[in-house]
Amino acid sequence: MSTPNRGADGVRSARQPGVQRHVHLVVFALILAGAVALGLVVDQLHRASVYRNLASELDGATRLRGANLENAIATLREDTLLLSRTPPVRGILRADRQGGGDPVEHYPREVWIKRLKEIFAVFLETRPDYTQARYIGVAEDGRELVRVDRRQGKVVVIPDAELQQKGRRDYFRDGLRLREGEVYLSEFNLNREHGDFEMPHVPTVRALTPVYDPDGHLFGMIVVNMAVRPLFAQLAHVPLAGAAVYVSDERGRYLLHPDPAMAFSFELGNRHRLAADFPELAGMLDGARPGDDVYPTRRMRLGGRDCLVAAQRLHVDSGRPGRFLLLVLAVPEDSLSAGIDAFRLRAALATLLVLFLVLPAVSLLIRRILAPLDQLCLAAQSISRGQYDVALPETHHREVSALVAGFEHMREQVALREDQLRRHNARLAEQISKGAFDLLLAGSVVDNTSEGVMVTDSQARILSVNRAFTEITGYGAEEAVGATPRLLRSDYQDAEFYRAMWQQLLGDGRWQGELWNRRKNGEAFLEWLTINRVAGAHAGAERYIAVFTDVTEQRRKDERIQFLAFHDPLTGLPNRALVQDRLQHAIELARRQHGRAGVMMIDLDRFKAVNDGIGHDVGDQLLKVVAERLTGSLRRTDTVGRMGGDEFLVVLEDGAAPEMYAEVAEGLIRTISEPAVIQAHHIEVGASVGIAFYPDDGGDVATLLKQADVAMYAAKADGKGVCRFFSADMTERASRFLAMEMELRQALARDELELHYQPKMSLADGRLHGVEALVRWRHPTRGLLMPADFIPVAEDSGIIVALGDWVLTEACRQAAVWQGRMGTIAVNVSGRQMERVDLVARIGELTARYGIPPAYLQIELTESMIMGDPERAAGLLGKLRELGITVAIDDFGTGYSSLSYLRRLPIDVLKIDRSFVLGTGTDQEVTEIARTVVALGQALRMAVVAEGIEAEAQATLLRDMGCDLGQGYLYAEPLAAAALEAWLAAGRGAG
Repeated sequence: MSTPNRGADGVRSARQPGVQRHVHLVVFALILAGAVALGLVVDQLHRASVYRNLASELDGATRLRGANLENAIATLREDTLLLSRTPPVRGILRADRQGGGDPVEHYPREVWIKRLKEIFAVFLETRPDYTQARYIGVAEDGRELVRVDRRQGKVVVIPDAELQQKGRRDYFRDGLRLREGEVYLSEFNLNREHGDFEMPHVPTVRALTPVYDPDGHLFGMIVVNMAVRPLFAQLAHVPLAGAAVYVSDERGRYLLHPDPAMAFSFELGNRHRLAADFPELAGMLDGARPGDDVYPTRRMRLGGRDCLVAAQRLHVDSGRPGRFLLLVLAVPEDSLSAGIDAFRLRAALATLLVLFLVLPAVSLLIRRILAPLDQLCLAAQSISRGQYDVALPETHHREVSALVAGFEHMREQVALREDQLRRHNARLAEQISKGAFDLLLAGSVVDNTSEGVMVTDSQARILSVNRAFTEITGYGAEEAVGATPRLLRSDYQDAEFYRAMWQQLLGDGRWQGELWNRRKNGEAFLEWLTINRVAGAHAGAERYIAVFTDVTEQRRKDERIQFLAFHDPLTGLPNRALVQDRLQHAIELARRQHGRAGVMMIDLDRFKAVNDGIGHDVGDQLLKVVAERLTGSLRRTDTVGRMGGDEFLVVLEDGAAPEMYAEVAEGLIRTISEPAVIQAHHIEVGASVGIAFYPDDGGDVATLLKQADVAMYAAKADGKGVCRFFSADMTERASRFLAMEMELRQALARDELELHYQPKMSLADGRLHGVEALVRWRHPTRGLLMPADFIPVAEDSGIIVALGDWVLTEACRQAAVWQGRMGTIAVNVSGRQMERVDLVARIGELTARYGIPPAYLQIELTESMIMGDPERAAGLLGKLRELGITVAIDDFGTGYSSLSYLRRLPIDVLKIDRSFVLGTGTDQEVTEIARTVVALGQALRMAVVAEGIEAEAQATLLRDMGCDLGQGYLYAEPLAAAALEAWLAAGRGAG
């Protein structure tokens, strides 16, 4: 019995390491192979999902940053056009063309320059990324006329001495080819000052637009510089690990690079280009396919690393298709390895856990299936030894069937478990993919941006907001999430507006525009809103991303600039442009109603005396008072505006009889004539009013304004303080005035003016002491004209400044010829010349040019000019004395001099007005006045000159009074320089 048992044990021991081991190995190998294959499939699906979501995010980030860059450039172009249409730009052009005075607004060039500087300064304050605003003329090799800079964070108005010539700059030469209304965008480069790079480097782009005169001649251009470093810094901020942003121009030169040393290095000689780093993008730079502006995300080799790269071509200059920027975003693939590796680790652990549970069960099953074989083997061994009584399985076929059934059952179990594992892994992969998508979507919301961001689902439910959303709206994330954007609705827009918005959003996938919303505190605010639709994995899974900026304050500042463009900054009244628009509206209304429209041109009487005599600050306050009185005296339907200087315009819309217009005009004259007290000065001015009607006097704005202006000048000619209706004969008088003004301007250009000199004689010994320079006009057809024939026109038109400068220049030239032989040359200076010209600097310049000592000159000022602002006059006279020039008060006795001021002022000569000299000896009162003036001059140690001496008796009486000098026809009439030399050679001035 022992032998068979040992045989059975031997059979068992021989079989176990054979069949069971092989079966175990085969089954276990199949299970492991299936698990590995499934893991590889899941890994590939997950990796593909991660790359697909990252590519979608890269494409979205590229489009968003491209839109921001295009918006910034578009805003720069619009701002440049806005500045070019402000009134000072045209005012400077007109003033420059007319020799210094604007014939339309009646402002001098300096006032327009000042106003444009103020507008530029306000403009730069509202645009923190703009570094410079300039008005450049084409003359003098592109010399800057006005320039305002941002330096170290502060807006600085550049003095005239620091203005530069930009004629050699590429952008200036390109701007010369622009048509009116076009905007040129310069290359992106480093800003230069005085030919050298500004330090530290300032990457800059410039927008410029030309300024043409009415004849189509290019006068200048408006140039605005924008520093692009802040804009590029915003573009470079991408909330993706390892992401890098590149920007190049159409030639592949880097404007933005992760290595700061590469950005704008082409300005320093670096020839490295974007195509060397991104060969696949060379086609976008060549522009071979102009319609292919988007490069979807693809794999690319960059710097030895595999990266995902997306690119977009941005056309920043619609008029020049060849000008564009190339925006490139790159993310290294290895930056995704951490997330992928973590997923692989979790999947491996899950697989090991499943195998740990499944393999023992399979092993037990194998052993149970092989147990009948053990019995069969033992039975077969026993039978082979003749042991027939060995118990056998009841049915051999049943055991085999059971064995087959067992194997089939095992196979089904393994298949079932494998299928369960596959479904489980598929669910796990789907959950991981969804989690990765949500994670990438959440990461795309730039939580630290200054722009508010709101993400909604397809049902308009808010899913997430950023901090800027809370800062702008006042709603926290816990209040906004779950609600709809109706939370912010202000009711400023109607339902039709929102229907159109959603129609465009659903059709194009994008909407952009301005929208009024309401904060949590109830305050309405204006926002610039961009909404983009992001497609989901299936219908209904799309998302809507809204990005907005609060532009309320920006709108207020823009409206302020718009107000300044159409209103007078001093009085707040409509300016010429707006008044003309109102007049056009009144004409159209009258035409439709077959009625009448009226226009009144109002000019203040005696305003020039206030402005020149008391001071411009008082004059400005007086203009404000007049503006308030006019506004308060008219109906709300009427318009009153300031045309410039001391001229106002009233537009009356509804028609009425001429008598009504006369009553209104007379009422306005009475209102304006009421006394006003300004800075302790009691001031009374009057007004002259010219009236014209539509359709009686003209059918358009220009004609009515011209006729009203003619009528106003007729009112002044009739004694001032009255109103006059336009009539045809007035045009002839106005034409004569305008003709005289034009001829006088031509006379200055054609050298038709000349100086005559009247001797000033010593009353004590009859010797020549000096001469007074008096201007004459050698008219080509009317002969020699006296000052009374043309000086009033020069005063009213502003030509007096240029005329006075010519007299001063000619006197210095003649003084250089005479070299003191005629004594001092006295030159009269007008009030406007003293106000608008640095008189001391001008005299210093002329005496240096002609090489004469300043003592050869004597400056004559009227008494009213000095006493209008004694403190300012004292400073001017003191500087003239320091220069060595004597100062005389002309027409003394006709003003209201204060003796206390007169004693302190550095005055050398008093000139007795000719009205007192002519009555000396015949009129006792006049004689006593002359005697008093002489005594006053002696007491103040001033020389006294008597003007207009015509009789020897007058000279004798004045000499006996103690008068020092005399001039008049008794000695000589005003003579030309050659005639005066002959007069002196004849011994007339030798005593």
